[in-house]
Amino acid sequence: MSLVPTRPLPVLGSPAVLAIADSAPRARMSAVMLGALPEASGALGLAVLRSADTPSPARIRAELEGTRYVGRRVPLLTVGQVRRLVRRRRPDAILLNCSGPHTEALSWSSRSFLRRYRPVVASSLPVPALPAAEGEWLHRSRVDLVVAHSHHEVDEYTNLGEKLGLKGQVGLASLYPDRDERPEGGYRNRVVFAARPGLPAGTLGRETLLLTLAGLGEDRPDLEVVLHVGPEGHPELLDTWKALVRSGRARESALTVVSGPLREQFDRARGLAALGSTPVLEAVAARVPSLVITDFGVGPDQGNSVFEGSGLFGDLKDLRACRFHRPSRAWGERNHFHPVSDDDWMERLYDLCGQAARGTLR
Repeated sequence: MSLVPTRPLPVLGSPAVLAIADSAPRARMSAVMLGALPEASGALGLAVLRSADTPSPARIRAELEGTRYVGRRVPLLTVGQVRRLVRRRRPDAILLNCSGPHTEALSWSSRSFLRRYRPVVASSLPVPALPAAEGEWLHRSRVDLVVAHSHHEVDEYTNLGEKLGLKGQVGLASLYPDRDERPEGGYRNRVVFAARPGLPAGTLGRETLLLTLAGLGEDRPDLEVVLHVGPEGHPELLDTWKALVRSGRARESALTVVSGPLREQFDRARGLAALGSTPVLEAVAARVPSLVITDFGVGPDQGNSVFEGSGLFGDLKDLRACRFHRPSRAWGERNHFHPVSDDDWMERLYDLCGQAARGTLR
């Protein structure tokens, strides 16, 4: 059973870190975090947990583009195989970038199945993770280090952990690179709508959204209006679109439907619109002007609470008029776009590994 990559066991002072993810986006998160470790670190590798929702190897490879792990084979391991791997390799730290239930199951076994071996257990919160949720903390109640990805999340989860009486630390890790300017490119004539599964709910909401996009495509032949459905495919939205075309309410040529990684759309993007949060965060990181559509609601259920105060909120009229925005700098520095120099998760992780080596880790 090989890992990505395999390295010799580290020398003293260079902890060996094993990352386990349970989805393709979390595999990318893990690759970015492991890639931030010093080259001399003892990263043992990256693996993906095999479950009912295991992503395909092709999807994992696509997510790892642009990371240190591009082109590498990532093993798919069951829970039992993960436990055996930890027993055999004995990493100093285990980074569990998994859903709450998987993190809870693996963190429990990682801390208790060997009497004389106690690895440090860390786990990243989802992105974004606001508003702070008790469930996310409780699933990580046996984790030594909870990793958040914005100052806002660190503050909210630190306060929540204190209220719940949980002792795990909360550290900060960047997921998006610092880029002062948008890279120069060719003619930007692409307007991208990034669909999110399940949103908008109901046929009427989907029709309203799709007719707005189709109207933009009809009104602006100089633009390419792209409906990005992602690897999941968003069958409800596609079925609604096909029904609109069949009924003559929309022309099929008004929209270009694409899948694949969203970042492939950014080079020619004039702007990106979405209902949820992750596509907008990716677009902001790529310096693509964005629009968070509020016609279908604002709040945790819509996944857009994190953008309050960003200046990115707008409605379907803004989309039809191609009014996209850039977030305020103050909002960005507090929410996912802080300087990498602010990160402290590696320092906290290494300190915990030192405590474990001395036998003083609780």
